[in-house]
Amino acid sequence: MREQIALACIASLLALVAGGGRAAQLGSVTVSHHDRSFTIVFDGVVDAPAPRVYEVLSDYARLGRLNPAITAISVEGRPTPQTERVRSVIESCIWFFCRKIVQVLDVTRPDSQTIVAHIVPGQGDFESGSSIWRVTGKGPGTRLHYEDTRVAAFWIPPLIGAWVIERTLREQLEFSVAALERLAR
Repeated sequence: MREQIALACIASLLALVAGGGRAAQLGSVTVSHHDRSFTIVFDGVVDAPAPRVYEVLSDYARLGRLNPAITAISVEGRPTPQTERVRSVIESCIWFFCRKIVQVLDVTRPDSQTIVAHIVPGQGDFESGSSIWRVTGKGPGTRLHYEDTRVAAFWIPPLIGAWVIERTLREQLEFSVAALERLAR
């Protein structure tokens, strides 16, 4: 289940489309957890201009067409003039555990390099959480930095360890960042 939660966080903001061309570089991936809460931090570099990368990441309504794990996504209005409410449903199976995960986020874009999201409590499968994307130019490419902390509102079987989460996250991130790079070119 922890894998599913972690994948849901990443899948909600990245495209999972088969890649080609020069591979994006996925740097460090750190996953830490305690009970039903976890934190994910990663850095990567894509060979695409920062404004286009930011545009792809912030096109929430279209992420569903890019990610087969996202079975539904909608932008449900604006709680404030600066905030968009984004609801997504992600289906995932890890070993013999399958689950639909619903997350509802209030997302803001404070500047042209940052995307900040906060879990809306009581409207999905998370009690609380927040994430931040930083998209910065690095020569002709773009550096990505992502931090996410979540508390699941459901039981997580103890059979799934941090090593499984990190391994799966790394595989999914490599695939996703390559797709993001291609889409942003």
